Parts: sequence; C-alpha cells; structure tokens
Amino acid sequence: MTAIDDGLADALERLRGLPLGDSFEPRAARAIVASGLHRLVVPAPAGGLGARMAEASQILLALGAVDGATALGFAMHVHVVGALVDCVGVARDLRERVFRAIVDDRALINNAATEEGGGSPARGAIPGTTAVAAADGTWRLTGEKTWTTWLPNLTHALVSARVADSDPTEVGLWVVDLAADGVERGPAFEAMGMRGSASGRLVLHDVAVPSHALVVRRPATEPDPRGPAPGAWFGIAIAATYLGVGEGARADVARWALDRRPGDGTTAVADVPSVQLRLGRLDADLRAARIVVLDVAHRWDAAIAAGDATGLAAATGDVALAKLVATRAAVSATDEALRIAGGPGFLAGRLERAFRDARAGLINPPLEDVALIGFARAVLDRERPALR
Repeated sequence: MTAIDDGLADALERLRGLPLGDSFEPRAARAIVASGLHRLVVPAPAGGLGARMAEASQILLALGAVDGATALGFAMHVHVVGALVDCVGVARDLRERVFRAIVDDRALINNAATEEGGGSPARGAIPGTTAVAAADGTWRLTGEKTWTTWLPNLTHALVSARVADSDPTEVGLWVVDLAADGVERGPAFEAMGMRGSASGRLVLHDVAVPSHALVVRRPATEPDPRGPAPGAWFGIAIAATYLGVGEGARADVARWALDRRPGDGTTAVADVPSVQLRLGRLDADLRAARIVVLDVAHRWDAAIAAGDATGLAAATGDVALAKLVATRAAVSATDEALRIAGGPGFLAGRLERAFRDARAGLINPPLEDVALIGFARAVLDRERPALR
C-alpha cells in the first residue's frame, strides 16, 4: 500500500460514514483533508503525495462512485494544482507558495472564472471582473464569479479579471486569499445535479491582492501562456469524476438487482435476461470510457516526463475525446440503471441522485459541440490534401 492508497482508503471510510446527499456536507472536505488527499498532486519534494494525472484520475473515479459532489469539489482543487505543477510561464516562487499553503495550512483552491451573462470562459469570454493596479503596488479586484464549486470549503481561488484601462484589453489571473477583506461568498445555486458541491457566487469588493499573487497576464486576444496544462488537467479531472458517478450507479443497481426478489421470491431481478442486457450495456460503455480516460492521462504523464512536445500535443488533443466519452457513458449508465430499478429507482436516493449528477457533466468544458466540431475539422484537414 502506498501513501496514496492509504489516503484513499481513509477518505472513503470517512465519506461512507457521512449522510451524503443533495445538501452541502462540510465534513466531506474535512474527510479529504484529514486523509491527506488534499496534497495528492503536490510534488513529493514540496511535501505532497506526488500523484500524476493518471493516479489522480483513479482517485477521482473512486471518490465519484461514493459521492459525485465531493469528487467534483475535490476535482477542482486537483486540476488547479496539477496544472500548476505541469504548466509553463508561471513563476517558481508562486508555485512554491501555493504548495506550502496546501501542505502546511491545508489550503483548498479552485478557479473562479465564469460570470453572469459573460458566457463560458472556454468560449473566449472576457471577464467583467476588473483588476486595478493600486499606488501601493497591490492589485484591487472587483467583480462577481458564478459556479464557484466547493465555495464554502475554499481557502483560495484563482480569479480571472481584465486589467483596468488596458488598451488593447489585457486579462490576468490572480491567487486570491478568500479570507481577505472584501470577499463575499454567496449561497449555492439550486441546480439539477451536483447540489452538494455548493457551487455558489464569489463576490469581490475592491479586494487587495499582492503583486506576487499575479499568475499570468496577457493580451485578451492571445493564448494562455501557461500552455495546455490547465485545459488538460481540467478535462481529465471532470471526465474521471463523472465516470466515477456512472460506476457508482453500476455497483448500486447491480446490488439492488441481486437483492430484489419480487413475486414469490424465487427469482432475483438480476436473473431477468432483459436486466442483464441493460447491465451489460452500461458496463460496456463505462469500461470503454475508463480505458480512454486512463490512456489519455497515462500518455500525458509520459509526455511530461520525457519532455515530448509531440506526445504532449497528441494527448492534449484527446482530452476532449476522453471527457466526451466519459460523460456520455455516465449519462447512459445512470439512465440504464433507473430503467433496471424501475419505480424504486425514481425515489430519492443514490440512483436517482446519480441520474441527475451525471447530467451536470454535460455543461462542463470541453463542451460536446465544440469537441465534435473540432473532431470534424481534424478529419477534414487530414483528408483535404488527397483532393489536391
């Protein structure tokens, strides 16, 4: 057993002892921290567990099978820290400060990017939140962010903002201490799924942020100087989380079908051929998706370790595929699970909640339409030279 295995076993035991459901449960995050998993992807020399993307994916799969909302909240922390480990263009001392906060102070962090009316940052939305360079050398951030997952648990956030009075427009990303004056945490949204993730509104009222907390700054029309790491870590963390929700529904409905003996009690639901067909179908979808997700994660890790730019580009290109097949598998598996369970499955409980939770993955980037259009363009670009 490795330290990661021990941490996962500890976290799962703690989580299974909690009344997890649609309500926010603050003890879930405490269970993650108490187990040491908050240090999961912090490099070992910095005091972390040193997990790479593939190991982190397997942890999120296991957590998602127990409670999707907890896994989603933790996935946000994992992807931010993992991207910080692998990205380029970020000062070493900033990385080390974040790592120390996690290891020494049990910090939990997430991005705060989406805004009301601004659309998805994945589609190029420019933040309405502003950053003003103050005379004392600090930055002053003002604005509102929506869908900030695990907001009550967070100690820090990576906040995107436009640089005030910049021409052409510049945007930046700052590490904000959420204990700072002027930070307001709004209540969670009443969403269809993942309600326990406490995704709420983060409001910043002229919050002072030190100059060394600036992660990156760039013209709004230029790509992120951090490279592909933020998108890759986010996509795989999301894929693993929602796939875990589907795998949890598979286990739950299989156990239910084995135990359920309607009528005279001689035959279990699990023995009905149509039930076996549905269970086999959802299992095939989930297992195929798991292979894809872990393959992409392993290839990312191998390319990072070898400094292989070509391999990294290939793995990056398949992140959208991994997210697409994982969320599709989770959605179809939870649908099949409800069909197997029938009426009992529609009662409030784990199967019904998994059905709703899985669908939340459809709105997380990489978005399905963007991914599919990207796949189509790649096919056309490959075949176009043959017509010349």
